[in-house]
Amino acid sequence: MKAAWKTIAAWALAAPLSAADLQVEVRVDVQRGCRLIGQPREAGIGQAGVLDFGNIARLDDPAGPLGAALADRRLPRLECNPDTPYQIRIDGGLHGGVGDVRYLAGTSGGKPIPYRLYRDAARQVPLGVNVPLGGRVPDSGTVELALYARIERLAEVPRVSRYSDLIKVTVTW
Repeated sequence: MKAAWKTIAAWALAAPLSAADLQVEVRVDVQRGCRLIGQPREAGIGQAGVLDFGNIARLDDPAGPLGAALADRRLPRLECNPDTPYQIRIDGGLHGGVGDVRYLAGTSGGKPIPYRLYRDAARQVPLGVNVPLGGRVPDSGTVELALYARIERLAEVPRVSRYSDLIKVTVTW
C-alpha cells in the first residue's frame, strides 16, 4: 500500500497543472445629476422654511432696513456633480412683484409692504421676479440654497395686521 501512495504522489507531482488567466473589465459611467437634500421627495411643492421679519410696531426706524434669513436650521441644498449648471428662479409671490420687489399683504387690508429677496447675506445679489439666477456647482458638489430678505425703511406707518406672502422657488439643473 505504501508503494501505491508513492506512485500516486509521484504521478501528481509529474502531471502538468492547468491554469488560465482571465481579464475582467470593471467600470462605472458617472452621469450628470443632482439631488435636493433637506426636502422630502413628495408630489407637489415642498415647504423650505420661513423668512420671518419678526414683530415690529413701525417700519420707519432710522436704524435702517429690516432683514430676515431663511429660518430653517438645515437649509435645503443641491448636491450634484461638480461643474453641473443650475438655475434658481423665484416667482412674484401671491401678491405679485415687479423687477426685484415683491409685496407682503395684510390680513386686515391696508397698503402692501414691499420687500426684496437676495441670494447672499450681505444682500448684494438681488433675486428678481421670475429672473433665473444661474451658476455651476463648485468642486465641493454642494450648493446651499440660502435666501435672505429685506424691507427698506418706509415713510408710511403700516396698519396693524399680519402681513405675509408665499413665493415659489424653482431649482433646475
